[in-house]
Amino acid sequence: MCDENEIKAAFETALELVKQCNEIVLEGFRSASKQVEVKGKHWDLVTVYDQRVEDILIAGLRQQFPHHKFCAEESAFASGAKLILGPEPTWIIDPIDGTVNFVRGVPFTCISVALSVNHELQIAIIANPTANELFTAIKGQGSFLNGSRIHTRNTKELKDALVGHEFSIGSYKPIRAALFERGQRFIAECVGLRAFGSAALSLAYIASGQIDAYSIQYLKPWDIAAGALLIQEAGGTVISITGGQYDIMKPDIIAASSEPLAQTILNIVRDVDEKLAQIKE
Repeated sequence: MCDENEIKAAFETALELVKQCNEIVLEGFRSASKQVEVKGKHWDLVTVYDQRVEDILIAGLRQQFPHHKFCAEESAFASGAKLILGPEPTWIIDPIDGTVNFVRGVPFTCISVALSVNHELQIAIIANPTANELFTAIKGQGSFLNGSRIHTRNTKELKDALVGHEFSIGSYKPIRAALFERGQRFIAECVGLRAFGSAALSLAYIASGQIDAYSIQYLKPWDIAAGALLIQEAGGTVISITGGQYDIMKPDIIAASSEPLAQTILNIVRDVDEKLAQIKE
């Protein structure tokens, strides 16, 4: 369905397109007059730059690989179609992850591109041009930052871990109590908590050893697809937030630099959720 040569060609094509789009992201990042719209909830923002990046990526990839399919943030929102991932080669694209950061000039924002074939991630590219960071991976070939091989820190205990924890997701009321309670449990033992405002970059930073763990819910496939492959190729672990194998199309995940650390985070998540469920009863 998609042989080694096509994977290589797809990676090279996507990489060149992402590099082109980096200039658009930088242009918008530096602009003081970005037009901003709200897609649904007050925190879910979109700019003309999101659409420009997505259009260039899809057009360029479709020209070279007309049989490939696409699952992309702005197109999906505009169409309102149900997100389905089939066995066909499918590009999973977030043109600008961390849009609030992008709008406010906070340098934690990125382009995230992944390719899934037969429900398995094969390619990952995450680019943060504001910090000159380019993360890449092809399944079975390792993860790289600006061309240099990267690995997770392989941190096994929470007391040694720097944990990514996105408090802003608490804008969504159903997760608020659990999110803050989990944060309290993490900070009581870990080295510290970090919130970058970008799920894709948070996952990339696990792959490169800058942080050690991250748990997140209520996102979309394009928020986590590329980052998940980066972590796995860098030696880390990605599991469902309920345990077991994660689902790209239901991206409620725990990501960690090692399997033991992922299990520790899972145990805390389960304990918090069980206690909150008892309180509701």
